[in-house]
Amino acid sequence: MTNTARRGPLEDLTIIDCTMALAGPFGASLLADLGARVIKVEPPRGDGYRNIPPFLADHASPYADRTAGTDFGAPFASVNRNKRSVCLDLKDDAEKDVFLQLCDQANAIVENMRVGVMDSLGVGYEVVAQRNPKIIYACVRGFGDPRTGESPYADWPCLDAAAQSFGGLVHANDNLVTPAFADIFPGTLMALGVVSAIHHAQDTGKGQFLDVSMYDAMLALQKSAVAQYGFTGKPNPAGLQRAMTLYPFDLFPTKDGRVAIAAVQPHHWDLLCAAMERPDLISDERSATNAARLVHVDWIEEQICGWTSQLTRAEVIGKLNGGIPAGPVQNMADIFSDPHVIARQMLESCNPGGDNPDITLAANPIKFSETPTTLYQAPPTLGAHNAEVLAEFGIKMPAKQDGR
Repeated sequence: MTNTARRGPLEDLTIIDCTMALAGPFGASLLADLGARVIKVEPPRGDGYRNIPPFLADHASPYADRTAGTDFGAPFASVNRNKRSVCLDLKDDAEKDVFLQLCDQANAIVENMRVGVMDSLGVGYEVVAQRNPKIIYACVRGFGDPRTGESPYADWPCLDAAAQSFGGLVHANDNLVTPAFADIFPGTLMALGVVSAIHHAQDTGKGQFLDVSMYDAMLALQKSAVAQYGFTGKPNPAGLQRAMTLYPFDLFPTKDGRVAIAAVQPHHWDLLCAAMERPDLISDERSATNAARLVHVDWIEEQICGWTSQLTRAEVIGKLNGGIPAGPVQNMADIFSDPHVIARQMLESCNPGGDNPDITLAANPIKFSETPTTLYQAPPTLGAHNAEVLAEFGIKMPAKQDGR
């Protein structure tokens, strides 16, 4: 159930969150989960991510002519818990002034708009920093911001699949797009950048601008491939490179799915052979060393598949008995009942409001001994905290906003 007190190592920080969709909100949610006071500022029609299903039974869109317990679906909830929502129209001068007053008292503002959008609204970095020289202004953009290096693609729109393709991840991953990689990782880097820049500002009194390009983040994930090309001048082949340096390091079929096995150290290989009841593979010249296994990878795969395919995932993992890196390929139903997830308290519940039942969300994976974190705020409906937040900041609500 939801705890009422905000807590965590970032309790003393205030973040103005102008992000939408996934990349920016994920980064801001990391800061919120770590205890920062995160105020999500949304336009009158809200973050469009609110309209992505699935929805709960007591639900209405944020601009429907009726109210309901929620105005958001599961995707929005996943990256906007522990935040409060303020609805402001930045095209309105009075409400823009309210926004700037929020920024005056904040440690950081985060956004992921297209290049120039916030500037055109009169709330870009230079405007905000002139009023609050210690503020950190952070953004996620598809191809970065011209302030830090002007890409020829700077004005292009960018989504997850495009960034993964540009950055080499699709090439390396069997020409498949791994959902949300180019959102989650840039958002994480943004959060790390914000905390780092705030640390610098607290030491020096100087704020700064920082940005994360989704393309750049995907390139950073390809550090091994970059280094291989940098060393050899040869691009990595397309597709998953199961046997470039280590084997077995792969997925293998079972009677009820697949398991991952990574028996790459000599003692790991010996333990795998013992579990398979194949001591001959320890001394066979085709499999005795990692170098030999790379040469004879197809034959090695055949031997392992012949064993795993006769067993269930649980039976394979049981026979390996924690001796080597291995794991079953699990779906979310498996994960919800996994004793590790339960022991680590990686699932937390909250009530989203109205006549809806409690919902379950992923917990913060960073576990602190002295500054534990918690799920303290359910995902907010649009503008739910206008009066509360502005009173807290000592800002007068424009007349037409009263009662929102």
